[in-house]
Amino acid sequence: MELDLHWIRPLWLLALPLAALPWLGGRRARGPWAKVLDPALAPFLIERRRTGAGSNWRLICSLALALCLLALAGPAYRQVPVSADRGGDALVAVLDVSRSMLAADLTPSRLDRARLKIKEGLRMRAAGQNGLVAFSGHAFTVAPVTTDAATLVNLLDVLAPDVMPSRGSDVAAALVRGHRLLNQADAREGTVLLVTDRSGGRRAVDAARALRADGHMLLVLGAATSEGAPVPDMRGGFLRDDWAGLVVSRPDEDEMLRLAREGGGGYRRMTADNGDLRDLLGRMRSAGAGGREEGLQARRWRDEGPLLLLFLLPPLAALAFRRGWVLALALAMPLGGYAADGWFTTSDQQGMRAFSNSDFARAAELFDDPEWQAAALHRQGRFIESAQVLRGLNAVSARYNRATALALAGNIESAIRLYVELLLDQPDHADARHNLEVLKQLVDPAAGVSEQAAQTPAEALEDPADQDGGEQEAMPLAGDEELPEGELLPESSQSWLLQVPDDPGGLLRRKFLRQYRAEGVDQDGNPLWPGGEAEPW
Repeated sequence: MELDLHWIRPLWLLALPLAALPWLGGRRARGPWAKVLDPALAPFLIERRRTGAGSNWRLICSLALALCLLALAGPAYRQVPVSADRGGDALVAVLDVSRSMLAADLTPSRLDRARLKIKEGLRMRAAGQNGLVAFSGHAFTVAPVTTDAATLVNLLDVLAPDVMPSRGSDVAAALVRGHRLLNQADAREGTVLLVTDRSGGRRAVDAARALRADGHMLLVLGAATSEGAPVPDMRGGFLRDDWAGLVVSRPDEDEMLRLAREGGGGYRRMTADNGDLRDLLGRMRSAGAGGREEGLQARRWRDEGPLLLLFLLPPLAALAFRRGWVLALALAMPLGGYAADGWFTTSDQQGMRAFSNSDFARAAELFDDPEWQAAALHRQGRFIESAQVLRGLNAVSARYNRATALALAGNIESAIRLYVELLLDQPDHADARHNLEVLKQLVDPAAGVSEQAAQTPAEALEDPADQDGGEQEAMPLAGDEELPEGELLPESSQSWLLQVPDDPGGLLRRKFLRQYRAEGVDQDGNPLWPGGEAEPW
C-alpha cells in the first residue's frame, strides 16, 4: 500500500532546526578547553565519563524536541469520513404570549404550563442548538439559536402579555420569525416547536409550507383543553363581548393538526406528563436521523501527531525519574491557597461567576463595572453603598437603579427627585413612573396620586427658589450623610416600599418596543406614514 504522507500544519516543520540546539549547546560547552589545551593532550586531561553522560542527555533532549515539532506539524497518512450536515439539530421554540394564554383551563394557566413544557423540552434535548421566539400581535426574537439553553430558561420566566407591545396572536408572523432564525443559524434540517392555543388561519398554513419547503419541520403543542376557558382582562375580571357575554378561548384542534401536517410534523395536546414532549421530540430525532443518513459526506485527514508522542513517553519518563525532574516539578507546584485563579479571567468575569453563585459579597469586591457592583450590593441590602457606586453615571439603567436604591434606603425625597429627572429624559420609562407614584403616595397619602400625576415632570422639578433666580442647593442624597433616626421610615412604610417591583422583564419590554416601532406598521399591520411611529396598545 502506497503511503500518502500529508502534513496538516506544515509550518511547524520550519522550527525543526531548533531541535539541534540542546546537542549543539553541549558541543560548544567544550569550546573553552579547546582554546587552552593541545588537541593531542585533551583526551588524557578531560574527564570523559561525565561528559559522555551529558552528551547522551542532550541527544535525548534534541530527539524529544524533534518528535514534538513533528507531532505539532500534524502528520497524517489516511483520510476518514465525516458528516457534512449543517447544524441539523436546531430547535426554535415559538411561544404564544397573547392574553388568551392566561386562561386557567390548564393550571395554573396556559402560559405557565407552556413555559414549563419548553423548559422540560430543553432539558430532554440535553444537547443541540436552541432559539426562542415570543409573539402576540407581532413576533419578536427573544434569543437567537444558541447552545446555551440556560439563557433561554432564564428568559422564559419573564415572558408575559404585559411585556409585549401589541395585542393579538399572529401565528404566521411567529412562524416566519422562527424560520428566519433557523436560516440565520445555517440549519439544514431545523425544527420549529409552536406552543399556542390557536391555529393562525391561512397565513399560518402558508408559513408552515414554506418551512417544510426549506427542509424544516413544524411541531405544534396545543396549550388548551377542548372545553376552553374565559380570558382574563387587565382589571382582574374577564373579557366580554358586545352582548356582555364571557369571551371563552377554545382551540380549533382540527386546524392545528392541519397546520402541523402542512409543516411536515405533528400535533399533540398538552398533557400533565411528558408524553406529549416525548412524542413530538421523538419525531424530531427520527427525522434528524434520517437526514443524517442521507446527508452529505466529506473526508478529512486524521491527525496522527498524538500517536507519534507515544514514542516519546518511555525514554522521557525514565530520564525524568533518574534525574529527579518529577520531584522538582512536584515541589514547584503552588499550594491551593496561592494558585493564581484569576490569571485567565478578568475581574468582571470572576465577579459574574460569584454573582451567579449568589456570593454577592465577593461579587461586589471583584466587579470593576460599577453597575454590576451596585447590583451585587443591592442584593445584599446595602442600598446606601449601591447608590454611592452609581453616583455620577448617566446611563438610564444606572439612574433608575440609583433612585430605587435610595428609596429602599429610606431617602424618599431624593429618590423622587431622581425619578422625576429620569422621566424628563425618558418619559416612556414605565417602571420609573410606577415607582414615582408609589413614593408620592408614601409622602402624601391624602393628596393621592391624581394631583401628582396631573403635574408634568418639568413642573415637579421646579422649585420656588429657582423661580426667584436663586440657585438651590442639591438635596443631600443617601450616602452623603446618615439619616437621623427620626427620619427613618416606619415598619409599615418599609413593607410597602419593598413592593417596588424588581422587574427583569423591563429590558425585554423595551427591546420588543424598539423592534416593534422599527417595523413601520401599526397594530393592524398597515404601513405607517413616512416619519410616523407605531405606538403600543
